[in-house]
Parts: sequence; structure tokens; C-alpha cells
Amino acid sequence: MALAGAALLVIGGLIVFMLHGDAAQPVVERNHEVEPTSDRNQQAKSPAKRIRRPGRPQPKSITREQKLESLGSEPSEKQVLELGKEFHQKWYADRERLGPERHKQMERLWWEGRRPRGSPESIAKLEKLLEEYPDTNRAGCAAYELGQHYVRNRALPLDKRRKMAEHYWLLVDERYRDSLCEYNAPADGLAKLALVNWVYRYTDPAMARRLLEEIIEKHKGETDHLGQPLEQVARRMLQQLDNQR
Repeated sequence: MALAGAALLVIGGLIVFMLHGDAAQPVVERNHEVEPTSDRNQQAKSPAKRIRRPGRPQPKSITREQKLESLGSEPSEKQVLELGKEFHQKWYADRERLGPERHKQMERLWWEGRRPRGSPESIAKLEKLLEEYPDTNRAGCAAYELGQHYVRNRALPLDKRRKMAEHYWLLVDERYRDSLCEYNAPADGLAKLALVNWVYRYTDPAMARRLLEEIIEKHKGETDHLGQPLEQVARRMLQQLDNQR
């Protein structure tokens, strides 16, 4: 019996040893594919591609004349102020003198009559303005534009067109020397240039030269409503007269 018990103890120990021996073996995990380190770093450093969207189109520049045409027949005082500080002061003085309602009526005649040039309807509106509001700053602008209208009125013979245009441009110089139009354009300087360009260069070159020299001397720093310096325009026209000799 003692021998049998000892044998059982030996066999049990062997079984326990074998069980513990299997448990001590390391567990081999399934291999996973691993990206090379260099490839991973390269992907991390490479920025994602950005989709470039086409740029928004830039708004086309608006010329001064286009802006004036866009104002309609009743621009606000804020819009008028954008057309020049000195011009706005003259505009405001007209309104104070006439009162808001009459001033509004005068301005409507101006805005409806300034364009298209050469139109009989435009001429009628500006002549009405000049007749009903003769003692205003705006009357000087109307007289200047009436000259531009008449010289382009093809319903009249050329001599008549020049005569009527000359009449209104001389009126500006005689009566409205201090008138300012949009963008602080001086009606007097504009009228002198128009007299040279449309009348005297053909009919009286000596008078044309005198007027151009006067513009160069007395209208320095002034520009037309498109921003062109009157002095520079006069110098170019004077050079043209010299070349025609």
C-alpha cells in the first residue's frame, strides 16, 4: 500500500510539472504587416492637396461719366457730396436760395437735360433751366452743356451750330465764371476749351491761341469732369495749332 501511494504521488507531480511547463511557453501572436517608417513619415509630411477655386471676377472700374449717368434724375445729397466738396457747396447754396422744392425742380431739368447731347429734348430742358433759374450756379453748367448740345445738333447747318454753341460758351465766360459742375469742373475753363476745339480753331486761330494761353495761365490745377487737367489739354491743343502752321 505504501509503495502504491508513493507511485501515485510521483505520477501526480509529473502531470503538474507538464501542465505548468506548457503554460510557461510564450504565446506567439499573428504577425501584422507594418508600413515602413520612412513611408509613414513621408505621408505625414505631405500636405493634402488643396483645391484651387477660380478667383472672383474683379468689378469693372466705373468711369466718372458712367457714374453720373447712373445717378438718375434725383441723386441724394450724399451722392452729390461724392461729386466734389466745392461743387457740393455751390449746390447747397442754390438749394438755400431757391428752397428745397424749386431746387429739386431745377436739378431735375439738369439731370434730364444733360444727356444725350444734341437731342432737341435735352436742349429744351436746359434752355428752360437757364430761363427760370438764371442766377444759380447750375445755370453756368447748363449754358456750357447747351453749347455742347447745339454743336452736335445735326438738324442744323454747321455754321448755325457753331454760332449757337459760341453764344452759350461766351455766356459762361461773361456771366458764370465762378460756376462749378460735377467733380469741381469749372464751367468757364470748359467753355474756353470748347470754343477753341469746336469754333475758333476753324474760324479764328489767333483767338484760339489767346484762349489756350489764358487757360494755361489762369486755370492751373483745374480739371474737367473726367479728371483731365485743363492746362495739359490746352498745351496739347496749342501744339496742334503750331503744327498746322
